[in-house]
Formats: sequence, structure tokens, C-alpha cells
Amino acid sequence: MPDIFGSAASGKLDAETLRRFLAQCPGSCEGSFVRFVGVKAVAQAARLPEREAMCALLDAGFWPERFRRSRSVLSAEGLKRLLRSRVLIAGCGGLGGHAAALLARSGVGAFVLCDPDAFEESNLNRQMFCTEGTLGRAKAEAAREGLLGMASYLDVEARVVTVDGENLPGLLAGCSAVVDGLDSVPKKLMLEEAAARAGLPFVHGSVNREEGFAFIEEAGGRRLAGMWPDAKERAEEGDRAFLESPDTVASSAAGVACLMASLLVKALACGEVRDSALLHLDCSVPELARFEF
Repeated sequence: MPDIFGSAASGKLDAETLRRFLAQCPGSCEGSFVRFVGVKAVAQAARLPEREAMCALLDAGFWPERFRRSRSVLSAEGLKRLLRSRVLIAGCGGLGGHAAALLARSGVGAFVLCDPDAFEESNLNRQMFCTEGTLGRAKAEAAREGLLGMASYLDVEARVVTVDGENLPGLLAGCSAVVDGLDSVPKKLMLEEAAARAGLPFVHGSVNREEGFAFIEEAGGRRLAGMWPDAKERAEEGDRAFLESPDTVASSAAGVACLMASLLVKALACGEVRDSALLHLDCSVPELARFEF
């Protein structure tokens, strides 16, 4: 078996050495597309995490088979950026669960999943990882299991906690971006502020019945706070529409999560986050509208 350990120390693997190595692993590749058994073999032989093995293969001109259909959309450099990204998902229910699944399938390599709740029967109408078999289980842990079922190479940390001002700095350490899947405006504003303080891009999503909003903002942004200038007063008045989770359905939750994931994948793959427009999805029509801040 070829020796590929020496070149692996620099993070680069020689293309011809890899080709000879894969030729000795039956069923590991088809042309320049490497199946997951080939990725695992390279990772083991080169003593690399599987995500880094995929990056090394991309550097050598190979492409992971699982991302074959993404090749005309993502560049090799873009996919490498995704594989090396770590995303905090705050809330693993309707928005967060769908967003996490889409990001994982798109190539994001690591997640911190935070949610203090367990799945209830009323979650079955819209939440990605809620099934009859996961009722009563912690959402973060069920989501972790679901993501690893999609991609076993992922680095997924599940935290059954309520995100707050005290634990967020530690949770955000090492992350590339923050995804807002929380269920009330005050919680969302708190998360945006923490992301701004940490210098991380923030992806917002919110749903109500058959409609919802999404946007992404650059590190340090506070656009959501600008949309709710009366937040303190409404909280003090006990405004239920402001404080409580709204009713919603599967199409709006999944649709807004799709917008959130699309915004973040594009930003991470390009290596640059720019403020997006405010996107409004109305599934009762259906239609998508775009508003400039």
C-alpha cells in the first residue's frame, strides 16, 4: 500500500499517490469521484479526520461522491470552506432542525446544537427531527443523531441547554456563524447581540402561520434590533405576540429554513458574508418578496 503519511503532515496529498492508493481499495471511486468508503480509507491511512481527508482529496483534483450533484454549484474551494465551518444552531425545532439538515447536506462540517426542550406530539406537524420514535427525546440529541445518520464524519456537539448571556460566549467559541431557530423575539434579540459581540455572522429566521422572514447579516450587525425598537416596552407590557411562539405549519417552517440555509451556504462557500435583503415567504399564495433594509 502506498505511503501517504509523509505528505499528509502538510495537509496536501499527492494526486498520483492517492490514485494508486484508491486503485487498491475496491469500489472506492469512479473516475475522479471518491465514495465514502474511499474517503474513510484515505482518512485512516493518512491519519486525518474524514472532513480533512475530503479537503485533501479536493486539493488533489478528486471530488467526494456524496457531493457529486453539487459540483456545478460549488467550487472545490467553496466546499472546503463549508467542510471546515462550524455553525451554532440555537433551537432545533421547526427552523433550526430543517436548517441544520440542509446545511449538513450542503457540506457544513461541524455543528453546535442547542435546545433545552424535548419533542412533543404537537411538533410532528413541522419539525425535521420529530418523529413518533423521537417523542420525549431531547431535541438537540435527536437532531445530532439525525445529522450523523446523514453524514457520519460530522463533528456535532449537542447541548440540552437554554442559550443565554452567560453560556453563549463559550458556545460561540470556534464557530463560523450563528443560526437563529429560537421561538420568541426577546430570545432572538439576545442571540443577535451575542453574535454581534462575538464578531460572527447572524442568520435570522421567523415564522407565523403560513409566512415568515429570513436574512443574514455581517459580523457585528444588529438589524433585528433595529426592526424592534420598542422591544423593551413590549416585553414589559407582556405582549403575547412578542413573547410567545406563534402557530405555524410545515411549509412555512421548512421554506424559511431553506432561505436561511441558502444564505449561509453561499456566504460560507464564498468566504465572505454580506448583509442580505429581508426575504419574506408567504406560503398561502405562495410567493417570495424581497425588501431592502
